[in-house]
Amino acid sequence: MKVLDPGHRYALASIDGDVVQVLTFVKREGPGYPGNAGAHAGTTTQEVLRALVDRTLYVDGQIPAPENAQVLALLREAILLLEQRAARRHGLALGAVAEGIEQLPACPTCGHVTCGHRGTTPAS
Repeated sequence: MKVLDPGHRYALASIDGDVVQVLTFVKREGPGYPGNAGAHAGTTTQEVLRALVDRTLYVDGQIPAPENAQVLALLREAILLLEQRAARRHGLALGAVAEGIEQLPACPTCGHVTCGHRGTTPAS
């Protein structure tokens, strides 16, 4: 992994080929984004974690391993914690999430499952 733009753009190692895999996170400017210079489209950490959940389910379907259940639990917990942080930061309540947080629809504006853009929470 090589940092191309700290906190926002990374070159990831590629296996079975020499094509550079670039992971780009959204970058915004303004009071809520101290230290950012410039802006560009990208993804969120939660979206990457959702992809990792799907990937883990896929490889577990190929070659089941007991560790995969724990990996899935930790990835889902990470998504939950990031969503709780975002909800708290914006003065919102996340609502009850029993299972499947990776399947909740994310807002196309901010990428969170609870936000002021849609006025909804997972529990409503």
